[in-house]
Amino acid sequence: MLQTATIAVTDDTGPTEPERGQTTGATAGNGAQPLDVSPLFTPLTIGRLTLQNRFVMAPMGRGSASDGVLSPGYAPYYARRAEGGAGLVIGEATAIDHPTAMHMRTSSTIYGAGAEAWAKVADAVHAKGGAFMPQIWHAALMRSPYPADDPKLEMANRDRKSMGPSGLYMPGLIDPSLTPPEPVQVEEPMTVAEIDDCIKSYARAAATAMAIGCDGINIHGAHGYLIDEFLWSRFNRRTDAYGGSLVNRVRFAAEVVAACRAATAPGFPIMLRLSQWKQQDYRARIAESADELAEIVEPLAAAGADLFDCSTRRFWEAEFAGSDLSLSGWIKRLTRKPTMMVGSLGIAKEVLEKDAMAALRAVAAGGKAAAPTDVATIDGPPHMLEEALRRFARGDFDLLGVGRMMIANPDFANRVRDGDYAALQVYRTEHLMKLE
Repeated sequence: MLQTATIAVTDDTGPTEPERGQTTGATAGNGAQPLDVSPLFTPLTIGRLTLQNRFVMAPMGRGSASDGVLSPGYAPYYARRAEGGAGLVIGEATAIDHPTAMHMRTSSTIYGAGAEAWAKVADAVHAKGGAFMPQIWHAALMRSPYPADDPKLEMANRDRKSMGPSGLYMPGLIDPSLTPPEPVQVEEPMTVAEIDDCIKSYARAAATAMAIGCDGINIHGAHGYLIDEFLWSRFNRRTDAYGGSLVNRVRFAAEVVAACRAATAPGFPIMLRLSQWKQQDYRARIAESADELAEIVEPLAAAGADLFDCSTRRFWEAEFAGSDLSLSGWIKRLTRKPTMMVGSLGIAKEVLEKDAMAALRAVAAGGKAAAPTDVATIDGPPHMLEEALRRFARGDFDLLGVGRMMIANPDFANRVRDGDYAALQVYRTEHLMKLE
């Protein structure tokens, strides 16, 4: 990891808008001849941080903390991904210091002993040459208001008011083909004073992350959590300055970003995660068109977001009709900020529809690993790597977020660099059962 004093974004991939279909010179992905992935191993400078390559360990919850504090296995777990070639490692969602920011008791925190544990993670990642960002987070009304059958799944601080823009709850989906139910009112909407307190809590988390040696922050604004609930009209039914129009619904997110910017040093990178899909509704959308997306992301860039983490279920799917651009491609063009794509890179076709959330619930409940699939290793380049190279060359994104494949393969980036595809394991949900 290199530290620099520059503020500008440096991208050595060349022109950002080559003709459609242009590739990086990659050969056919037939397994016999590796793809030319050298463009993915160029540096990228964002503020005071320079990343050695474009591979990122994407944030993915592992449910192995205890009362907000990471287990000792986390530091070596993340360090192995840095040693395996990830230029940037992003930690799992970690709760800000608000009483109901935590999800279950297996969630991590970024204050007190929780922050000390994340400091050890940052040190371990740095020792292996990588950069590290925690993902700061508030669970909002993804917290179930109902008692859990298993004490291990019980929400933390159940006696305290769970926060949401309109006090609405909808359970997370297990099957993406299901039509989600209507949200139900379980709490009073957040007051303006409660909104202000949450914003201050995000800012304290950002300041803490910088103080303990992290290289930036990833603000979780996706997947149906607090920031996303403000953005999503189905959950945000407010009639004040934080609800109604897109201009109003984005206000909370922009104020969080601005507060984090003010609480940290100039050049300290702020990444913001956004998604259309939610855990409560895989088909949800906060923007139906590029114009609506612009109304969301332009104020966030102006507030101080340095780059965008664009979470999709399939990074190659078109976001809007009339263009094959995905979410990362649109946001980069609308904001002129760097973006990271996330969404099933390398996941084998036969396991694309596996439900990671079900496996995570099993982890939290002490469940056992599922039976392995018949296929153990990959035959040829990881699924959709060639398409990722094409889109990267076209300038659709600057970073490749890899979650599940990097859980299964800590050295995913190095093996892709070396064309050593045969040694890559196929991701299976049982990989989530162990922190290794």
